Amino acid sequence: MKVNFNLRMQDVKKPQIVYMVMRWNKNRYRYSTKFKVMEKDWDNKKGLFHKMTSKTTPRNIVDIDKIAADKRIDESNLYLAEIKKAVSTEYYDLLKKNTIPTKEHLKSFLDKWTGRIVEEKPNFWNFIRQYIEDSPKRLDPRTGKFIGYRTIQEYKTTENVLKEFEKENNEKIDFDNININTLIDFNSFLTTVKKIKRVDKKTKQIIELPYSLNNIAKHLDNFKQFLRAAASKKIAFDMSVLEDKESKPIREESYNVYLNKEELKVIEKLVLDPFSRLDKARDLFLLGCYTGMRVSDYNNLKPHNIKEETIDVFQAKTGIRTIIPIHRTVKKILSKYSKTGLPKLSNQKLNDYIKEVCQKAGIEEHSEKQTTKGGAKVSIVKPKYEMVSTHTARRSFASNMVRDGLPIASIMAITGHTKETTFRKYVKLSNQEHADILAKHFQKMK
Repeated sequence: MKVNFNLRMQDVKKPQIVYMVMRWNKNRYRYSTKFKVMEKDWDNKKGLFHKMTSKTTPRNIVDIDKIAADKRIDESNLYLAEIKKAVSTEYYDLLKKNTIPTKEHLKSFLDKWTGRIVEEKPNFWNFIRQYIEDSPKRLDPRTGKFIGYRTIQEYKTTENVLKEFEKENNEKIDFDNININTLIDFNSFLTTVKKIKRVDKKTKQIIELPYSLNNIAKHLDNFKQFLRAAASKKIAFDMSVLEDKESKPIREESYNVYLNKEELKVIEKLVLDPFSRLDKARDLFLLGCYTGMRVSDYNNLKPHNIKEETIDVFQAKTGIRTIIPIHRTVKKILSKYSKTGLPKLSNQKLNDYIKEVCQKAGIEEHSEKQTTKGGAKVSIVKPKYEMVSTHTARRSFASNMVRDGLPIASIMAITGHTKETTFRKYVKLSNQEHADILAKHFQKMK
């Protein structure tokens, strides 16, 4: 790239604009420096301002002494050298990034460098909004798939919670004032102030509950994720927020129930009106219990996925291919819907209906659930059917297979888990059930 400075016209008896002319490949671009100079005060060969031969400066200021004028000329020549260096550096930086330099890009760069266009200061809330809007087009590096709907909903929830925190804290959140104290205060807000509104099923009254540790951790993680995305865009803020290890969110293992094989048999034998909403919910739930599939997988089963003795499917969430042996209960369900195809129910409706099914099946043993809310341990006692959800099916599959003594590697090949630590969180056997498994193992050793 060649950069020169010259005047556009010759033999003109009035001040002219000094232009910077850039040439690269077959491109030529002329950019106005806004300097004006008389032709006699300009060295066209060197592309510089002459020392004063008259009382006319490069900016056509008159009636100043020659020393001051010469100083101004030196500053102007230095400015030309700096702008030349800046545009040349930008040009070669683009080449290093395998980006083709264009006239439009160089103009934008020079406009910002010279201050003709003041670059808009990044705004925290605008950035989050754009980040969320772009999420459906952004790939998750863990799965190679686009960001899912549920994750985007979590982002939006965190955005709303951050706005509540900003209002409560009475201090605007923006990149120039975010620091480690922001994270500490946000954590405190989530722990002691923020509440979740729920409708009490018995009284039908709205009640407010503190956030659990896992809910707090989710919002802290999302906040940090927003900031990591900003850092990748070279937006300046106090990086100690991301580097501080002491502020790492605390999580606790969730208490989740599973249904053992005896309970599944009771559900299967429960008499329901054929093809009613509860009957369909029962069938889909059992399908999950005996295949380990997620709702998103069995809701999208196609005829080509079902082989003679197996179900061959790519998991919607992970893209992992799984081949699942068809259990006799699954075979009955598939046969039942062979002409109409499997029913489709939303995750929310299936969650509601399967609780009704389990209640009708008499799965009412009370279980105690302990979580940390508002900085204190809270015990919640509920009948088991209230704790059953669509994901209980997948946990039941994993837990029952482990209980039967199947190799963990074989079970993980069906569930699609790639890490044993993650898989073990799905196994919800009691201490007594683990003891029974070990006792059976000891008997085989005799």
